[in-house]
Amino acid sequence: MSYKFIHSLIIALLCISVASAQDVCHIKGTIHNDSLRYENQKLSTIYLSGFDEYDRIVVKDSVKIKDGKFEFVQKMAPGSPIMLYLLTGFDNGQVPVFVEPGTITINIPKAAYPGSSKVSGTKNNDLYREYKAISDRCVQVQKDSLEVLKKTRGEKWLDTPEGQEAWMRIGAEALIQCDAERLEFILRHNDLPLIPLMLEREIGHTLANETEEQFLSALDPSLASHPYYRSFKNSVKARNLKVGGEVPDITLPLLDGGKKYLSDYRGRYVVLDFWASWCGPCLKEIPHLMELHNEFGAMTDKFTLISFSLDDKEKTWKGAVSSKEIDKKHWTHASDLLAWGSPAARMLGVKAIPMIFLIDPEGKLISSSLRGEELVRRVRQIMSGDLYYQSSGSED
Repeated sequence: MSYKFIHSLIIALLCISVASAQDVCHIKGTIHNDSLRYENQKLSTIYLSGFDEYDRIVVKDSVKIKDGKFEFVQKMAPGSPIMLYLLTGFDNGQVPVFVEPGTITINIPKAAYPGSSKVSGTKNNDLYREYKAISDRCVQVQKDSLEVLKKTRGEKWLDTPEGQEAWMRIGAEALIQCDAERLEFILRHNDLPLIPLMLEREIGHTLANETEEQFLSALDPSLASHPYYRSFKNSVKARNLKVGGEVPDITLPLLDGGKKYLSDYRGRYVVLDFWASWCGPCLKEIPHLMELHNEFGAMTDKFTLISFSLDDKEKTWKGAVSSKEIDKKHWTHASDLLAWGSPAARMLGVKAIPMIFLIDPEGKLISSSLRGEELVRRVRQIMSGDLYYQSSGSED
């Protein structure tokens, strides 16, 4: 066996070893005081929990605490996205941690107060701690400023109208400074998964619509396929949803147990009907939807009819689909069985039903107010080639 072959083999094995190490997340934790806050017992088990697509906490793994130590080993498939998880099992909060390749160290001073934990060791976790420190400094600045006022003007003065005004001014100044620092932080680290997550959950709603869109455009293209990027993009679309605007890409859990997305129907006109089995006005819309199905349902390359139920029980939903005889071929039925808590309904601003969205092949909203015969008439008009909505600029 030649030296050159052996040398190449060793290098190959080392490369495989390094690649494997990069696809493993080690979480090593220490708890210095394991007493819980409200329950008269000690914390014995730590859970590693993630989120499902409806933002519900789901336990992924668990370990027993031994001598104040615990450890998780999470194997990550190549290319799997870096996501935020929670350490749960406490009775007074959780510990957020980004699961990513590398070794993460978690120091928990007291199980009764997990919020004081320090998470470090990998890029997103270190920067997440730095990001959170901005808010902590904001709070501290307010406290320090108030202490100065107490010493110079007296505590009673703070209860006067002048004192209250000064208090409010200090808070506003600190908040503006905090937001400015956080936005600057976001621009500096715009290629990390934690950034669109923070934009959606903490900062986006404080920005004007145009500014929020600009921050979406400012994110690094490498994030385009990440779930947090897609979620933030959806929230931007939802906030700016209007006629002519792009409709958010909602999840469609199907009647047969499968799953699709609204974007899967691009290239076709879509009638998206939000309804429920208990909704009388919704049931009155069924004959009109049946008309559309009978006329255009088979034109699957040009038209799709989707009914999204806000029922909360599978048996009730499926029973209504069957009893109302709308379990037809080419009629898509979907529901996440979360009723008014449905992310799809919230994303599209559905606050009353029936609510019917008419969407063009590019995924843009034509109308969300058409119902009954008017809906049927407008769909017929469009399907005949009269694209009235392109020049009307408003809902009919």
